Amino acid sequence: MLEKQLRGLIVMFLILTIIPLIIFFADSFSQFKIPVLANQYKNSIMLNIHDKKNGDGVFFTPPGMTANQLLPVTGNDFRFEKDFLLENGMKLIIDSHAENKIALSTIDNSSRVALGAPVDLNLATKDDLIIIPGIGEKTAEKILAMRTQKGRFKNIEELMEVKGIKRKKLAKFKQYLVVKK
Repeated sequence: MLEKQLRGLIVMFLILTIIPLIIFFADSFSQFKIPVLANQYKNSIMLNIHDKKNGDGVFFTPPGMTANQLLPVTGNDFRFEKDFLLENGMKLIIDSHAENKIALSTIDNSSRVALGAPVDLNLATKDDLIIIPGIGEKTAEKILAMRTQKGRFKNIEELMEVKGIKRKKLAKFKQYLVVKK
């Protein structure tokens, strides 16, 4: 009886030793690789590239990356004469056949919310505000009325001046809003 238990223990030990090795070697032969700049990470800059030749893509770059550093990674051979830092929510529209090969724009607010990027509170429309979790139609109207009254918001905390928005409610949708200077 003890001999059978000892054999069983040895077999289980061998199996538990071999499985990680199989997984390790199988992973190295795997064809799946995460594309460069496809991962979101803390403080990443989200931008969209609309390229008539290579198609559309959303990219997450580390802070401090420039347009000329990004473009080769995305398969584009266009370069700017005067390089610039990428900003969150930027949209690059590239047309290699046009006279002005590239145009700069911003990602629409519904896409920004879907991708986890904040919307500028001072530029948001009623429809933009409604898509933010925690803001309904009436609250959006109150926010816009407050913005009209103030001229512009200086910070997100000013939203607590809107009737019905307290600290707890503000915390729900704060991650989706930003006030750009």
